[in-house]
Amino acid sequence: MEVDYTWVTSSDNVPVQKLEQHFRESFESVSPEYYIKVPGRVNLIGEHVDYCGYSVFPMAIDQCIVVAAKRTTDRHTVELTNLCTERYENVSKNISDINAESLSKSPSWSNYFMCGVIGAREYLNKNQLKAVENIGFLFAITGNIPESSGLSSSSALVTAAVMATLIGYGVPISRLELAEISAKCERYIGTAGGGMDQAIAVNAKRGYAARIDFNPLAVKQFRLPDDAKFVVAQSLAVKNKAASNDFNTRVVECRLASQVIAKQLNLEWKQMTVLATLQKSLDNTLDQMIELVHQHLHVDKYSKSEVCEILSVSKDQLDELSLTANTTDVTEFFLHQRALHVFEEAKRMEEFCKLCENFGAASDLGKLMDDSHSSLRDLYQCSHPDLEELVAFCKREGAYGCKLTGAGWGGCVVAMVSSDVTERFVRSVRDQYYANRETCGKHIDQLVFATSPSEGACCIHVKTTSISDGISDHLPSLVHL
Repeated sequence: MEVDYTWVTSSDNVPVQKLEQHFRESFESVSPEYYIKVPGRVNLIGEHVDYCGYSVFPMAIDQCIVVAAKRTTDRHTVELTNLCTERYENVSKNISDINAESLSKSPSWSNYFMCGVIGAREYLNKNQLKAVENIGFLFAITGNIPESSGLSSSSALVTAAVMATLIGYGVPISRLELAEISAKCERYIGTAGGGMDQAIAVNAKRGYAARIDFNPLAVKQFRLPDDAKFVVAQSLAVKNKAASNDFNTRVVECRLASQVIAKQLNLEWKQMTVLATLQKSLDNTLDQMIELVHQHLHVDKYSKSEVCEILSVSKDQLDELSLTANTTDVTEFFLHQRALHVFEEAKRMEEFCKLCENFGAASDLGKLMDDSHSSLRDLYQCSHPDLEELVAFCKREGAYGCKLTGAGWGGCVVAMVSSDVTERFVRSVRDQYYANRETCGKHIDQLVFATSPSEGACCIHVKTTSISDGISDHLPSLVHL
């Protein structure tokens, strides 16, 4: 048997050969049939707007999740093992026992993966499910996307699970459908994201960032300036968004902002669950929506009672109509600040796209990134003191622009720098920002690295030089995306 690929990243090689060896050692010396690769991402502009219905502008990075996979016919289970055995225990679950209710109780790495298995199976019709009822899976996983850093490691893992399951079942699927399914099923773990992470992971193109629109999902590629490179650096502040309600509180605050404005304008407010829907119903420009925020949402915080009074509902009704399971205990909401960020960020994203189309200067793009970060810090309140220190350092070192990327409250920043000074820039961050910080045993190349826009998700079928093992003869043919 031979594997017909080499995967290399800008920092560390993904240890695919070690993964194959670990697979053999974990699963009775059998070899993988196929591999799945799904990249992480950084968002250059359009932060915290995807779940409000607005476009985002991410790019895939070299760092990725890799899954080695093989199907079985002697047991209807999912067997999971991680190359990092000292941190992640092996998991075995009967496929019929995997359900959304059990997954939401614990945001563990294996439950993220199981979300993808559920999502893949929900895509199948009854006849397809019947045809694969005796198929189980062996999965071994590795990756070099830093965890809880805003680089979409969890979404990449879920997407890889959806891909690995559907490809193993022999079920074809389009890339847009794959992105939508992956976004939907990640919500089983309790994360109410908008779909950006999955869309770019699946649809990315090397050398390009992508504008991603929602409802319906659409992807348009944009060439980035040739004289610019991107540097990703970890703040070392870590937050698991599934283990906190901060992220979902922001989602709910945007929903309430939309509904409160709609109510005051005598619209059918219960239907206005996202800010983009409100804008569309009013046929307003973004500037007009910004003006509505100033007119109809006060700057001071809203109590839950005040929101109920405005909407003429009880607290129980508000819980059911507008809140999520882990936000029903939230007692105060900042509606003006959240809505203002969303509309202004959506406007910045439009300007970013126009600059890219017209070969705009990297310095102008960087200014929009700076403004985005300021809004995330001041209006969305999802920054962190360590992030602020890192952003300030990157600006002093000459970055065109720098902002947090991902959900925030820690994680990473992405800086746009001149390609001529990339190595010096990375060296300065490495030698000065991390000099007196506890790095929790992480290698320095995992903490700061330059990256280029990478290719999206792919599947590699293993070339085999041996005689059939007798099992694959009774399985559906593997499919390609």
